[in-house]
Amino acid sequence: MDLNSCLSQLDLPWAACRLTGPIEPYADAQFRNWLTEGRNASMGYMANYPDLRRDPRLLLEGAKTLIAVAFPYYTDEHIGLPVALYARGRDYHEVVRERLMAVASTLPGQWRVCVDSAPLRERYWAQRAGLGAIGRNNQLYVPGFGSYCFLGFILSTEEFDFEPKPRLENPCGDCRRCIDACPGQCLGEDYRALDARSCQSYLTIEHRGELPGRVSSLAGCDICQRVCPLNRDARPTAIADFHPTEEFARLTPADLPAMTPSRFRALFRHSALNRLRLPQLLRNLTAYSEKTVN
Repeated sequence: MDLNSCLSQLDLPWAACRLTGPIEPYADAQFRNWLTEGRNASMGYMANYPDLRRDPRLLLEGAKTLIAVAFPYYTDEHIGLPVALYARGRDYHEVVRERLMAVASTLPGQWRVCVDSAPLRERYWAQRAGLGAIGRNNQLYVPGFGSYCFLGFILSTEEFDFEPKPRLENPCGDCRRCIDACPGQCLGEDYRALDARSCQSYLTIEHRGELPGRVSSLAGCDICQRVCPLNRDARPTAIADFHPTEEFARLTPADLPAMTPSRFRALFRHSALNRLRLPQLLRNLTAYSEKTVN
């Protein structure tokens, strides 16, 4: 079966590769060193299921093909809350899973959809399939779309017909704008994975304790993407779900202190911000307010 015809309904960039073995030894060693150095901060779950992380064939018995799909999410609407772009629309887990499930259900054989939840080395496999190249800021750069893309995957037991794409490497050259601009200085020149312990995206969303300092956003961080020359031509996504609703766009930091838990849940139930809890958001607001005042 030809994959082009199967995936044409998505109208999104995609790439595929045969699953003939685990990840390459250098990539496995890099990840294990990242864990050993404690760069995953409190995200202990990143060390779980090491065998599955090495070999996606263990996620689906008999898997022969991996399909990687990019879902552009860049938007340019003005909103009142200073939050990262990925958190401004509907929860990408829901959107990506729904769209991939609709496609996967038409495929022969057995399949599994993975969206940022299974222990799959997503950017590694997306790069290996030829979907894009990983930059110094650890983001995957998809030709024509930049790094403002969510990733979704379909594992399949079928051997489809498709034109393999060349593996893309080193999109950055000698540029280091993301390294210089990062407020936490958590990026390295050697393309090593970022240090979550000082990453503002981790601190504002995953970290459960007190913040070590001020933050530039209430949730997430886009600075390493905003300063990147490869994103200068980013255009708004055609996926309506990733654009902010009018209600969300009207919210401002001044609305947060009086917000009740029930109001918070109603507003963010179908948002990527649902990973946060209201006390965390208010904690971030205090650190952000201090920054803006000082």
